[in-house]
Amino acid sequence: MSVITCGTVILIPFEPRRLFWHKDAFMSMRHTLLGLLVAFTFIPGTGCEKSGSSGQPAAALTPAKLSPDTIVRVHWLGKNQLGVMASSYFLMRIWELPQSVQLEEEGLARLSNLHWGFSPRQKNGTTRSAALLHSLLADLVWNESYFEIRQAANQSPEMILAVHLNATLEQMWQTNLAAMAQSLAGGRPVPAPDGRFGWTLDSQNPSVHLVLTRVGQWTIVSTGPSRNGLLDEVIARVRHDHTPYVSRAPEDWLEADVDLLRLRALLPQPQDLPANLPQISLTVTGDGGNVLTHADLSFPEPLQMELPPWQIPTNLIHQPLLSFTAMRGIRPWLAGWKSWTDLQVGVTPDQICFWSLPTGLYQTYFAVPLPDAESRMRALTTHLMDTANPWLAAHGYVGFEPGPDSNGVTWGTSPAILPFLKSVEVDGFGGVAFGGLIPETNTTVQPHLSSYYHPAFNQVLQDLSSRTNLLYYHWELTGDRIQSCLFIGQFLSVLLHQTPLPLNGLGATWLKTVLPRLGNCTTTVTLTGANQLSFNRTSTVGLTAAELNLLVDWLESP
Repeated sequence: MSVITCGTVILIPFEPRRLFWHKDAFMSMRHTLLGLLVAFTFIPGTGCEKSGSSGQPAAALTPAKLSPDTIVRVHWLGKNQLGVMASSYFLMRIWELPQSVQLEEEGLARLSNLHWGFSPRQKNGTTRSAALLHSLLADLVWNESYFEIRQAANQSPEMILAVHLNATLEQMWQTNLAAMAQSLAGGRPVPAPDGRFGWTLDSQNPSVHLVLTRVGQWTIVSTGPSRNGLLDEVIARVRHDHTPYVSRAPEDWLEADVDLLRLRALLPQPQDLPANLPQISLTVTGDGGNVLTHADLSFPEPLQMELPPWQIPTNLIHQPLLSFTAMRGIRPWLAGWKSWTDLQVGVTPDQICFWSLPTGLYQTYFAVPLPDAESRMRALTTHLMDTANPWLAAHGYVGFEPGPDSNGVTWGTSPAILPFLKSVEVDGFGGVAFGGLIPETNTTVQPHLSSYYHPAFNQVLQDLSSRTNLLYYHWELTGDRIQSCLFIGQFLSVLLHQTPLPLNGLGATWLKTVLPRLGNCTTTVTLTGANQLSFNRTSTVGLTAAELNLLVDWLESP
């Protein structure tokens, strides 16, 4: 779990390469469900020519209730339908740019060529299987899909993936999935009994019985025990309602329900994740110009959060702003973080804020309210000089230097970036630890910022103070913030001895292309119950500048 200071919510990183598909992966239900889950949840894109659209049920339906055995449920409308919806108008204009198409193709190719455990028996077997997977992933992007994992108590998990396909793609799925299944399992699929469409495959593991069948306009793939109740239920629903899933709101592009605690138990390797993982209910839709994201998080245990009054150092924050982030209720998380406790600087703070200015690529700052900030900063300076500097010198890094008047420290010798940390007195609540990547030296505002509306800082402060249950607030001009996050990411890559993002590569080119098209992004997280959080975001493409940079960095990473 990590906090991205460029302006995004706490993220749980997920890297498919570390999680699954060993040589005998197809023999394990765990590997099978994770493989298809990652394939389905990849950020949508292009990759094949448009095909059939989804049929609609004849009559209005009541949304199906979530089964208590459901671990994951995802419904995706598909790019075909988004292309004709007024609610996705501006998003689709960006999505259909040539550079977006190229980046999406790169993402599909990246996923297709991960190590999925394909059999090496044939010299070109892995390459052929990757090509088949690429085609299937592209179809998932374009066409309406439904994915579900269930597991009843003391039973093997069951999984289905239903995709709305035309007759041509239906035949391709039957052939291509059969070839992939054979490569993974080493067995040969056999035609479905009684002359029905599709095939079945039994592995050496009795809990893994793979079925491909066709009901109406839906191609359904399932895996689990031979008696698969989830498959039977979905087939019956399609026959009766012409759809495997009834949306909570027909205008939603994406709906997902995920029980992270139960999903963790299905992972093939132990994961270093918190014990208090939530159930998440997510919806994504739009209003024509923005992507609207909403999620409710329900935790098994109370969050035990206190919400002290906001302490914003207004005398340090200057306008105009490029981004502003405020978080509170962070003490329980921070107190359990070893890197923080090792600093031994006293009482753990409970809130922090970040902001960036449009007058320089590295003008990003943060402030942490601290009682007796001056004495704490002296203690921290001593710790960094005595403990951190020897480690830095041993690993070839420049050491910390005392700041002016022995207040805090600076680090590095670069003229372009000079991280600093010091204490500052603030009217109203004492002191703060104030830090950033470079002192404020440039006051020339980029002229193109005036083309976007951004709220006055006083308006932001009023919004914060009026919402008593607000935990997290983030606002940014995403397009302008992209460039800052890009260069900060380059600096961190060099610092951590990682390969920087190639600035002439596909990912950086795409970021430069979409940059002028991305406007405001506002994200809030509120405490709606003792064990419940609510997440809301209004943005141009659904992601913040930091998240877009992380996505591109993953696609370009060697």
